Amino acid sequence: MWKTKLTKIYDILLFLLFVGLFAYCMLHPELYCKTDKETGALTLRPFLLAAEILVFLAGMVLLFFRSRITLLLAKFARPLSIAVMVLTPCIAFAFTYVITHSIPKNYLPRNYRNLAHSPEIIFYNVLAAAMILLVFLIITNSIRISCNLLIWISIIFCVANFYVTRFRDIPILASDFYSLRTAAAVAGDYSYKPNYICLFAVQAGLVYLFFFRCLGKTRLFSAKRRLVFAGISCIIIAIWGKIFVFSDYLESRDIHLSMFKPLAGYNSNGTYVTIIRSIQYMNIDKPEDYSAQQIAQITENYPSDKAVASDDYPNIIVIIDEAFSDLGVLGDLEANTDYMPYIHSLQENTIHGYTYASVLGGGTANSEFEVLTGNSIALLPQNCIAFQAYLKQKMSSLVSDCADLGYQGLIAVHPYAASNYGRLTAYPLLGFQTYLSTPDFPEDAERIRGYISNAEVNNMIIRKYEEAKTDSDQPFLFYTMTMQNHSGYKKKPTNLQDTIKLPEHPSAEAEQYLNCIKHSDEAFEELTGYFSQVDDPTVILYLGDHQPNMETDFLNSITDGAYENWDEEEMMKRYAIPFILWSNYDLPVKEYEKTSMNFLSSILFENCGLPMTGYQKYLLDFAKEVPVFTANGYWGADGGFYTKDDTSSPYYETVQEYCSLLYNNIKDVKNRPEGFYELLTE
Repeated sequence: MWKTKLTKIYDILLFLLFVGLFAYCMLHPELYCKTDKETGALTLRPFLLAAEILVFLAGMVLLFFRSRITLLLAKFARPLSIAVMVLTPCIAFAFTYVITHSIPKNYLPRNYRNLAHSPEIIFYNVLAAAMILLVFLIITNSIRISCNLLIWISIIFCVANFYVTRFRDIPILASDFYSLRTAAAVAGDYSYKPNYICLFAVQAGLVYLFFFRCLGKTRLFSAKRRLVFAGISCIIIAIWGKIFVFSDYLESRDIHLSMFKPLAGYNSNGTYVTIIRSIQYMNIDKPEDYSAQQIAQITENYPSDKAVASDDYPNIIVIIDEAFSDLGVLGDLEANTDYMPYIHSLQENTIHGYTYASVLGGGTANSEFEVLTGNSIALLPQNCIAFQAYLKQKMSSLVSDCADLGYQGLIAVHPYAASNYGRLTAYPLLGFQTYLSTPDFPEDAERIRGYISNAEVNNMIIRKYEEAKTDSDQPFLFYTMTMQNHSGYKKKPTNLQDTIKLPEHPSAEAEQYLNCIKHSDEAFEELTGYFSQVDDPTVILYLGDHQPNMETDFLNSITDGAYENWDEEEMMKRYAIPFILWSNYDLPVKEYEKTSMNFLSSILFENCGLPMTGYQKYLLDFAKEVPVFTANGYWGADGGFYTKDDTSSPYYETVQEYCSLLYNNIKDVKNRPEGFYELLTE
């Protein structure tokens, strides 16, 4: 009885979902009409509308006449089920192909290879889908359940990939599964309006489900045969995995995944093969010639200083401001007024320049990792979060060094969910003694666009500083990763000034972002104003974590159409972030035309006159030959731009030496040399 009721409820829910999707499509004609960019006029695309109506009619027939169809097909149910099962990997591939190719391309079309021209890659994708289907058949022994699982996992993944790419300009890769909790935490901050293809794919998937329901339940094998089938299938899956996942076979077939433009990989290699390649990229390859002897030879020339505590050291405040950047480095914005007038005006007692990030539009924690540890993420897989994947035990950092020098505070603040990017675990391993997040701010804390403002973070910094100095004269360390400027920038903002306009390049998204930056500029001016009145020497290292993702049309507009034609070196402009090292005492003015995140802690310690680790000294020497080193490439002292594995680079051996240190410090932690990554303590 209860099974019958559940079936009826299930039928009603499926009906409501299917009709709801059709109604949504009909109520949004822009989905099946072409919109004129200038006038906004809609022009009907008959094929899209016809396809939508046909899939709706097919679904309604299968829903309302299911009993009759089931009776009609009863004699052929099993052979039909098996036939559809055989075709299902091809159908699943078709879904992934269509949805993936509906994702707006963020590079020139010539960067994409059409899958239809590559039968070999189509075969590899269908074969991968077949292996997934085999797994489900082993587990369920049900053709209907297994086929529907494959189809719906494929559809859901590709629709999710559509949105992820739209939000951050980078598609899903295997390493992103480390960040699922963080992604869920900020998922409500974006707009989820579907495109026609995603909507149609979900409806077609429902029609597929309805059709299989008409065929009834079909078990694949009896108990004895099921065991034989499971055994043979496991052998087949193991062989497939050995060849395609755990070997360099795909690499030998010239099937690559560009870490610089992974969306191109999805379009040229297909969804299943791209995920396999990204799984293979999860491993950190040991650099050539890496050995304990090599590490000893490198580190013996860079002894760490002794950790001598002193009350004369400057207070250190490090602010990584979410998505803070100067879009003016990309092109002529022609804004109606300066969006960071205070920062642009800073001259005295200030070191400033541009630091290059390894991430764009997301991956905040990786910029944090580079700044705090001096370790580049260049060895790590694309989109892998170092905090979550590789920070499993204590690692020397800017924070632990300050602790050895007698600093108090050692506070980290992130005015959002404490667990994001595994910070609850990572921060203590880096030496932070206190970690404050959203619950530690007042309930009535000022918010801009729903995020706690930088001005409110300033209040926290000042309050904690004054509390610390009440009890001790020891220098004070405070670190914060803000949230005020977090994407997206399409929703109507709350509590945001609207003074920055782009009359020559109108973009509501860019204007909202620049108004956020104006708030950041004002907050930074307020903070430096406070500490300029403080007697204790104080330095503030201020920078952003990455540039925001902006629409390609806007980027083309401000570059006179050149953006789409940028090569890899020109594309590095998208990773340029201004940084400022401000002090309230006489600090020699310097300008760094180019540096990168991994060098900033060394630059900070050097200019503050603090004892330095051997690693920091090494990094300063390395920066003389390679002033910028990121996951996307590096500039040499000769001005040339190279990729990490470019053997023609005159800096190849130097880079490989640094990569060996990275491997040692991040991966081969058991063989870290003593007295190199940390200060010498008694």
